[in-house]
Amino acid sequence: MKIERGEIVIRSLTGRCPNCGEFGMFKTWFRLHKHCTHCEMQLEKEESGFYFGTTSIGYVLAILFIIIPVCILVVKGLLGMWTGISVGIIGSVILCVLLYPFMLCWVIMTYFAVCPLELPKNAQEDPT
Repeated sequence: MKIERGEIVIRSLTGRCPNCGEFGMFKTWFRLHKHCTHCEMQLEKEESGFYFGTTSIGYVLAILFIIIPVCILVVKGLLGMWTGISVGIIGSVILCVLLYPFMLCWVIMTYFAVCPLELPKNAQEDPT
């Protein structure tokens, strides 16, 4: 392999193309370019234009960093129930919006770290 898993992880988590290492994967905060702007590697794997894995990552992060702490504060009486519900909902949405590009990078990193031969630079040449 020309690009090892460690390099794939570093490139992806820093918002760079896992194939060529250049910046420019993101079209907007919530969308990837269909292809890398430098090496033309396909970035979008879903027909809808985004990775569904970001939803799962967002749920887990919201539960760990917003919902559980708010529930503890409500149970201890430090926060009212309706205030806790409001903080939980608003905080979860804000967290997911702010971290969405990182979650996209995480999904890309996971996919190509598990399947490194899917990268064009790592594709095995056909001997025929």
